[in-house]
Amino acid sequence: MRICSLLPSATEIVYALGLGDQLVGVSHACDFPLDAQSKPVVSRSLRQVGHLDSREIDAITQQARSTGNPLYWIDGELLRELRPDLIITQELCEVCAVGSGSVYETAAQVLDYQPEIITIRPAGVEDIFQNILNIGRAAESGAGAEDLVESLRRRMDYVGSAFPSENERPRVFCIDWLDPLRNTGQWGPELVELAGGEEGLADKWGKSREVAWEEVLAYQPEYLMMMPCAFEPERVERDSGEWLRRQRDWQTLPAVRKGQVFLFDGRIPSRHGPRIADVMEGLAEAMWPQRFAGLAPEGVFHRWEAA
Repeated sequence: MRICSLLPSATEIVYALGLGDQLVGVSHACDFPLDAQSKPVVSRSLRQVGHLDSREIDAITQQARSTGNPLYWIDGELLRELRPDLIITQELCEVCAVGSGSVYETAAQVLDYQPEIITIRPAGVEDIFQNILNIGRAAESGAGAEDLVESLRRRMDYVGSAFPSENERPRVFCIDWLDPLRNTGQWGPELVELAGGEEGLADKWGKSREVAWEEVLAYQPEYLMMMPCAFEPERVERDSGEWLRRQRDWQTLPAVRKGQVFLFDGRIPSRHGPRIADVMEGLAEAMWPQRFAGLAPEGVFHRWEAA
């Protein structure tokens, strides 16, 4: 089986299934596990945005949406050379990875055969589990996928068994983007709920949306979870601190006053693969440190130390 993954989430699923040696091509954003960075890169970004701030990156993506211009390019010649049996793509976010339409079009143009193409579009945790099962079956590793999903369920059940009652759940605000300010969507609020909190500014399984700072002040979150989409830890640390200090009355928020602002590796929460369990464990440990100290894998999150 020759597998080509065009999004980081699917790449992480392939490796978690023990099929990394069958992965013949990845996208430019596939950076985990480390071995993925040694694979041939099939899709690339048409714009270099790493040096831009949040507002500038958002402007580029909004312009691309309004004009219909693609943000990513597929190397058709390389795809032809790799001759994958299975291609994994997505329909969830045109900002994060190449869309399925481009994949189908390119495959039809450059390949003289019809590979199996799986398109991922999850909304919640159960959708992610089903995607793992679908990829496992397509890659002839159905039993391995079932074992992986079962192990993820056990981790989530372990946290869930220690939950307080509903009226004890703290108010949580998870930030997916800084400027403009956006909340998390899809599985994000669900992970907060599974970890024992309440995300009152987001809709479980719904889309991310822009949030006015006045809403945050009115909401008075007890926990702020900073997880700007795709940002590396160093940038999350720098940009989050600078952004928060610019907001009106930011020091009055309970999360700030109690030292309950946490910074997540922004590359993990937005990925709909096995590491959603890492994120849930990080959320649980942040909110309930006496119950879950040391639960989350190292590097998932840390407390913000305001200078």
